[in-house]
Amino acid sequence: MKKISLPKLCVGLLLLSLPFNFIAFSGLGNVYSSTLTIFSLFLLLIGVLFNRIFSKRDIILSILVFTTLLLFTIVNVVFDVGQGLKMQLIFAVIYFQSFLVFIISYYALDKVKLDYVFKLYLIVGLLLFIRMAMEEPQNIFGFSVVRGQRIEANFAGAVNNFALLIGLCVIISFFYIKNKTLKVLFSISSLFVLILTMSRGALLGTIITFFIVALYDTDSKTLKNLLRISAAITFIAIIGLFYFDKIDLVVTTVQERFLGVFSGKASVKQFSSGRGIILSDIYNNHFINSSVFEFLFGHGMGSIEFTVNGALYESSHNIFMDFAYRNGVLFLLLYMFFFLYLLYKFIQFRSKENLALFGIFIFLHFELLVNPYLFAVQMGWIYSFFVAGFLVKLKGKNNKTLESSVV
Repeated sequence: MKKISLPKLCVGLLLLSLPFNFIAFSGLGNVYSSTLTIFSLFLLLIGVLFNRIFSKRDIILSILVFTTLLLFTIVNVVFDVGQGLKMQLIFAVIYFQSFLVFIISYYALDKVKLDYVFKLYLIVGLLLFIRMAMEEPQNIFGFSVVRGQRIEANFAGAVNNFALLIGLCVIISFFYIKNKTLKVLFSISSLFVLILTMSRGALLGTIITFFIVALYDTDSKTLKNLLRISAAITFIAIIGLFYFDKIDLVVTTVQERFLGVFSGKASVKQFSSGRGIILSDIYNNHFINSSVFEFLFGHGMGSIEFTVNGALYESSHNIFMDFAYRNGVLFLLLYMFFFLYLLYKFIQFRSKENLALFGIFIFLHFELLVNPYLFAVQMGWIYSFFVAGFLVKLKGKNNKTLESSVV
């Protein structure tokens, strides 16, 4: 009888928790089944492999980072006499589950091939679509940008997060699958689902990622394939729109949603969904009034809860401002250094083997500029999952390089 691989089990349960996620408990904040899965996996690992897991330097550093952020959050709660305690607790759990996923993934992805991860994620993408289609059949082909009439996918933390998860499928399909027929089939179908979401950030992020990775590639094949597939998608899309008599609806929606700012029908402020207003409000009315301690160490993990233009916001929709306000300028600088370190490692080990992984790296970090998905309890930890993968796989390449140089 074949034994169950614990690393594969960890990766499988983590990724499959995305399409099968549901609210397990309600109360102070919704507790999702994915969160319970993460906590259960962590307890299983430390119960079985405590010494092996906590002997890793990166894991110890991650624990130190979380402990530091938690400490400064507690200090802010004490000085604020308990104000905002509920939000601080909720977001402390969100941060905590992300750090737990990093620990689990750092162990598991060191022993699991990327083939397994990518194939499983494509299955997850299909399951995500099936669940969305079953729960919202009336919204699939609506091409609507109005809440309640568009794809919502609340089980994934709303439409933009769902689009991000599908965008990863597009990137993995194009840069990982070797068979040309399957590559085109999976790429086009995933891209079609992404377009249905009408998420500007995810669609723009996917397009930018395609061309950045094509330039990153060591030969010109990726760019040529990209141009060929783009032409094929355009042709098929035009034929399909005319066949289903949706051309007028789509042209109008795309013009309003994506091109309105160029035609003058929408201002930059409207096009950005008010993100500029949110950023300026947080900076002018909150950030510049921070004490020296708050400027350096932040206001706490759950400190953004502001009403702007009558709407409640828990994020500025920009990772730099979020980290600066929540966790302080020192943590922001540390995070930026970490990002540059990973980017340097990708460039150092530039090869065709890295294309899918590098594409995910670019896409996730582009999305951080417009989508606060890190703070979605349902799937924000997907970033930690892949960050652990980046570190493990790039360090593995570094070790192979050192071994070959010694020999």
